[in-house]
Amino acid sequence: MQQFDTPISTGEAREILNRLELLSLYHDDWISTFLRAVVCDEPLESTFIEENSHQTCRFGRWLEHDIHDALRQAPIVSDICLIHQRMHLAYRDLFLSWQAKRRISSAEYDEANVKKTAFHLSVSTLQFMIYDYLFQVDPLTKTLNRTKLLSTLERERNRICETGEQSTLAMIDIDHFKKINDTYGHVVGDAVLVQVALFLSTSLRPMDIIFRYGGEEFLVYLPGTGKKEAQAVLERVRANLFENRILLEGGQELQISASFGVSPLDPTAEIAVSVEKADQALYLAKNGGRNRVVWLD
Repeated sequence: MQQFDTPISTGEAREILNRLELLSLYHDDWISTFLRAVVCDEPLESTFIEENSHQTCRFGRWLEHDIHDALRQAPIVSDICLIHQRMHLAYRDLFLSWQAKRRISSAEYDEANVKKTAFHLSVSTLQFMIYDYLFQVDPLTKTLNRTKLLSTLERERNRICETGEQSTLAMIDIDHFKKINDTYGHVVGDAVLVQVALFLSTSLRPMDIIFRYGGEEFLVYLPGTGKKEAQAVLERVRANLFENRILLEGGQELQISASFGVSPLDPTAEIAVSVEKADQALYLAKNGGRNRVVWLD
C-alpha cells in the first residue's frame, strides 16, 4: 500500500513538507550566493567548493542525519541524493574554472543549470508523494481512506477485466463498537480501531489493500482470490481477531470480534455495485449473529 517503508503521521508529513520548502529556499539562496561571488568577483566560503559540500550544506545534512526513517530507503530519496551531489559538483567545477581564469563555456553553464532543475524537480516529486500520502491515508488507522478507494478499485477492475483474474472485496465491521465507545469512551474506541487496522495489516497478505471505509468499517481488497480462497483467508483472520485481546490501561483486556461481508469484484459492473454487494453480505453477517464470514455472489 505504502510508498514509504514505515507509516508517517499527519503531523510528521506536514513537518516534512515545511522542512522541504525551507531547504529548497535555502538552496536557491546557496546558488544566488555562488553566482554573486562569480559576477561580483567576491570571495566564496570554502564550504561551497569542498568535494563533500553536498553533505555539509543544510539540505545534505538533512539527507544524512535528519530525514524521517520512512523516507530514508524510498527510491525517490536515493535519486535526490545522487542529483543533489551532481548539482554541487557541477557548480563547484564552474567556480574552480572561474577561479583559475579559465573561460567557462555556455555548455558548461547550461549543464550546471540542468542539474539544478533536475534537483528542484526531484524535490518537487518527493513533495507531491508526501501530499498524495497525506490525502490518501486515514490519519488514525494509517490505512487508505475512501478518497483512494475508488481510483484503486477502478484500476484493479480494469486490470482483471483484461487478465480474467478473480478478485474479492470484503467489508469488515467491528461488532458492538458503539457499546465499546459508550462503555470505555472514545479514546479506547480509537485505540480499538488502531489495533484492528494493525491486526489486519499484519494478518492479511502483502498484496491485500485495506481501506478505512467509515466509522468502524474497513473494506479490504483481495486480488487473485475466488470464493474458496477469500473465505479461507478471511475465516482465519476472523478467528484470530476473536482470539486476540486488546490490553487497556490498568491491565484490563478487551475481547472484540468482527463481521465480514464478502463478494467478488465484478469487472463488468460499476465499483459502487461491487461495494454495495459486499455491504449486503455484511448486513447478512450482522443479522446472522455477527462474528462470521458471509459470501454473497
